Amino acid sequence: MSLLDPKAAAAERDRKLVGSPRALTATILWGLAGFAAAAIIGFGIGGFFDQVRIVSINSVFSTWDGGVPVAVRSTALPVGIIASIITMGAYSAWNHRYTGRRTYYAFLGPASIVLLGLATGVLLSLPMWAAPDAVGVAVDPVFHEDEAWGVGAWIMYTGIWWLPGIFIALGLTSIIGRVRAQRFRRRNADLAAELLTTGRLVDAEVTSSPQLSTEAMAAARAAVSLTFAFDDGQGARRWVTCLALLPPREVPAEGETRPLVFDPRTPSDVKRIFVSPTGDLEPSAFVAVRAA
Repeated sequence: MSLLDPKAAAAERDRKLVGSPRALTATILWGLAGFAAAAIIGFGIGGFFDQVRIVSINSVFSTWDGGVPVAVRSTALPVGIIASIITMGAYSAWNHRYTGRRTYYAFLGPASIVLLGLATGVLLSLPMWAAPDAVGVAVDPVFHEDEAWGVGAWIMYTGIWWLPGIFIALGLTSIIGRVRAQRFRRRNADLAAELLTTGRLVDAEVTSSPQLSTEAMAAARAAVSLTFAFDDGQGARRWVTCLALLPPREVPAEGETRPLVFDPRTPSDVKRIFVSPTGDLEPSAFVAVRAA
């Protein structure tokens, strides 16, 4: 029989891991492993595209053998997918242990890592892609009735550029979006920290909260829209709403309260109102709101 509350013991272990070298090292290693797993998927995608590409640009009487062996590309996809699920799950867990928060990631999010890994894998497969018999013409080695490529063949031929380009563009877009989101989150955290010192902190009542489905309850996190009501100290009751990404069991029910901070000098300015959906009083736990 244990004399310690298991939840309290787990929470204490998590607190010790926040910002620790161990959590940082594990986050980096699992992130690299996830990148490698995604690269394996990308290599498989490149191999399958190479096969479809060569079939589209060579004559039916010529060779349709792709440059990436069938066994390699057929193995890469399932192995890469399973490895990505495992590694990205571990990366997320250790990243959250390092930050101490479950609502955002330090460094890169899983989507950015996967997209960059896919782009890398496709690029690595390019040297193995089969070359066409001739550029612009489907050479018929049997009846010598060569046919000029149509639009579809040219599109598939140029896939050597646009296929990796798509994944690179998506990866860079994800990183740019993440950088902008981090700046926005940092600005909000700084403003929330200022208001926690100079503003007014109240308990806001949850007046609207979604009923999560069974499938949503099984997910790691759920995106929810919450509405809160609070008294502004000037005789008025105000309603605001926010979007939050929370573990399903941490989504507040209607009637519960959560900390809300605002500027008492301008209580109608929603840009200076922040609420903590988790109930945590750390500035980083507060999120921006909009008028309900």
